Amino acid sequence: MNKRANRKAFFILLCIGLMYLSIAFNVTEKFSMKRTLNTHTAATPAGFSGTIQEPAAVAGRLTPSATAPAVEPALFVAIPIVSSAIQDGLIEKEGLILIKKANDSKADFKKPFDILKDKDEEGLISIAEIIGKKQLLHLLKKEDVSVQDDLEVSDIILGKGYTIEKKTLLALFSKYVTDEYNGLFPFVYNNIEITKNTKGFEMAESHERAKIQNPAADAEWIMPNLANLPIKAALEKLALRTSRIKIYGSGVVTDQNPKALERVKGETQCAIYGRSYK
Repeated sequence: MNKRANRKAFFILLCIGLMYLSIAFNVTEKFSMKRTLNTHTAATPAGFSGTIQEPAAVAGRLTPSATAPAVEPALFVAIPIVSSAIQDGLIEKEGLILIKKANDSKADFKKPFDILKDKDEEGLISIAEIIGKKQLLHLLKKEDVSVQDDLEVSDIILGKGYTIEKKTLLALFSKYVTDEYNGLFPFVYNNIEITKNTKGFEMAESHERAKIQNPAADAEWIMPNLANLPIKAALEKLALRTSRIKIYGSGVVTDQNPKALERVKGETQCAIYGRSYK
């Protein structure tokens, strides 16, 4: 009797143990087809919802404005920067700026206005170093111009590595550039020019302006005086009138053909001679 009772008790305890094991290891769920399918069905949306939410981080990116196109300001931005620096007393209008020449032991001295007129990039960099990066960033950010803090002072004043809306750039001219700088205009760079008229400052493509000013191919014009201008500045000045230009030498212009103030027509062949030409 004791053996039968012991055997019966053993099987009861065994069954109880197996039940506990099945609960502990979810054995019933693993063998249930319905449960398995429901588990996978629930898992799929969880992973999918994470995937479609991921691009939400891109929402903060800026997109170009169709109504107010932005441009890399290039040398144009240097004019209001220099003018503002003079007004704030950071540099002197009539003071001489020491210009360090790259790959050359010689140095040069120029006034800020002459540096702007000559489009002297090394001179502008020298001005930027005097003004200081902190002041340059403060000026632009004060006018709602977005500039990265890690830009070099040379890139800031030469207008490289960032963009400005055209209307904002022209607003800088209206705010800081006074009549004292009228001799700079039209200011032409990379086939774009900023002009000043009774309405204020305007920006346009220089070759389109030349077509308006000279609608006929044989229109008469007067050869400008290019003496002592940097070759680059002389080239840009002639490019408003003719595309047939030959350059000899480098540095500043020492001679030209046709001569200054000579009347010419249309696409006249022009030649400019630099200091180093022999």
